[in-house]
Formats: sequence, structure tokens, C-alpha cells
Amino acid sequence: MSDKPRYGIFKVMLDCSHCGNPVVTNGPLSKTTCPSCLQAVTLPPDVWSEIIGDYLADYEKLEPGSGTDGTLMTGDLTVKYSYIRLPPPDPACPTCEENWDLNSVENGADRVLVCGKCGRTTPVYPAPAWLRESVPSAKQVFFADRETQEPGAVEKGAKPIALTCPQCGGGIVVTADSDRTIPCKYCGVDVYLPDGVWLKLHPAKVAKFWMVRFEG
Repeated sequence: MSDKPRYGIFKVMLDCSHCGNPVVTNGPLSKTTCPSCLQAVTLPPDVWSEIIGDYLADYEKLEPGSGTDGTLMTGDLTVKYSYIRLPPPDPACPTCEENWDLNSVENGADRVLVCGKCGRTTPVYPAPAWLRESVPSAKQVFFADRETQEPGAVEKGAKPIALTCPQCGGGIVVTADSDRTIPCKYCGVDVYLPDGVWLKLHPAKVAKFWMVRFEG
């Protein structure tokens, strides 16, 4: 295999092993959080080594800009994924369509990459140690969530929402930190937050492509 850097673009979603709802996985994460039930979902390293291993095995057969979709079923996980061989030139900034300068990012860099035209930033960081152990050629990650982020985290700044208790009519104020079922402080009945309220406080995450640089 050539020592020249190779880039793979990935999009990954899985079905929650607790509730069965879809979970967006915008990066090589060993653990994520289901936005529906808020339970932690673990992705073992062998899941990633199989997905990425398939890409690397297909790399020479793929035309730049082409790829494939797949489904991986292992244990209680069902993972749907897509991968694409990076076409030239470098990927474009979604704001201004200027090409990102990937060559300016050295392996091991942990910082933001700045668009030279509009100033938009995107994170770049070294491939996690557990991923490098499974896939030694994985060096650098672009455009992705990372382990220190909580994928199911609430959007900062979400405003409290006022509701009326269906039992007694008392006022209830819910925040991003509230449980899905909360007790009314007036009558004590448990109130289940409607989907619209819950999603307002916990916005759905959109699946996006992210990228890995491989060398060696």
C-alpha cells in the first residue's frame, strides 16, 4: 500500500440497542447516547475496524467520489453506514464552497481548521488510541464529533418551557435538564412530556459525513 495519504468519508447511524430508535453517530465514537431514551450505547472497536476495514479493502477498487452502503449486525447492534473515497479536490466548506486545506493539518493536530475564505471552523483531531490500535493506518479525523463530546447532549441555551398539568391545571416549568416524566408539584401526578416539547429541548441530531486520513 502506498504511503501517500488516503482519505475516507463516512456516515454512520445505528439502531439503539435499548429502544430501537435511530442514533446518529457523527464520528468514530466508542460510546454514544440515544436521543430518544437517553441510554448509553457502546460501539466496540471491532464495529469500527470492520466498517473501516471494508473501506480500506475496497479503496483501490473505488473510483474517486464513489463508495458503497452497508449494514453491520453484531450482538444487539444494527449499524448502517456509507463510505466514499475522497474525490479531488479537497472537500468544500458548506458555507462558501471554498476547498478546505487538508495539507495544512499535520497528523496529531488537535485544533480547529479554518476556512480561508469565510472563516468557518471545523474540528480536527488525532484518531483515538483505541481506533489506531484496531486500524493502525487511521491517523487524523476531520469534521466529526469526538469522545469528549456527549452526542446526545442538550443544545446550550435552550429556554425553559411552561406547561399546564393535565390533572390539576397547575403550572409546570421544564428545562433541558428535566426528565421525560416529571411530577407536578401541586397534585403530584407524573406528567409525560410530549414529543414536541422534548424535541424542542433535545434537538434531533442530523447525520453528516465525516472523514478519516489514513497513512501506511
